[in-house]
Amino acid sequence: MKIKTQRLELKDYNKTDLENIFKLKSCKEVWKYSTYDAINTYDEAELELNKLISINKENPYVFKGLYLYNTNTYIGEAGIISYNKNANRCVVGYNILPEYWNNGYATEITRAIIKYAFEILKVQRVEALAQEENIGSRRVLEKSGLILEGILKNFAYIRGMYVNVCYYGVVLQEYNVQDLK
Repeated sequence: MKIKTQRLELKDYNKTDLENIFKLKSCKEVWKYSTYDAINTYDEAELELNKLISINKENPYVFKGLYLYNTNTYIGEAGIISYNKNANRCVVGYNILPEYWNNGYATEITRAIIKYAFEILKVQRVEALAQEENIGSRRVLEKSGLILEGILKNFAYIRGMYVNVCYYGVVLQEYNVQDLK
């Protein structure tokens, strides 16, 4: 899966991305609303990186490194994080380093991934999830053309508490690339 936008590019992770993975995966702010806990060591980062590289060999639908196109600066990760061929649907997601928040990058890459899913993969449905309290991600998903379909009560257990998760989706018949420009 190769995606480039005006400002961004998704690339497969490789062994040289250890520092990038450590920076992202150890940043507690990034994982505040996630079931994933920040890591603490380079050994943990190496395990995460090797897992992503290994999964990508058999399944291209996994997080990819997200870079600023002009400078090749790593800013996070994004991608199709699950693809169900039988149901013809996929789930999209992203994790971006805080110093790159509020620049429109999450919306830009999410729109591009949704476009890819409908136009290249020919899926019928694209989905995403965000913790109810994560207003920033919810705003990104809505600006990307996804529609809030419901709130899943006590759906996730994060750091000792049950939290509500917002379930977003859009089907092919509702998708309009013109609305996303």
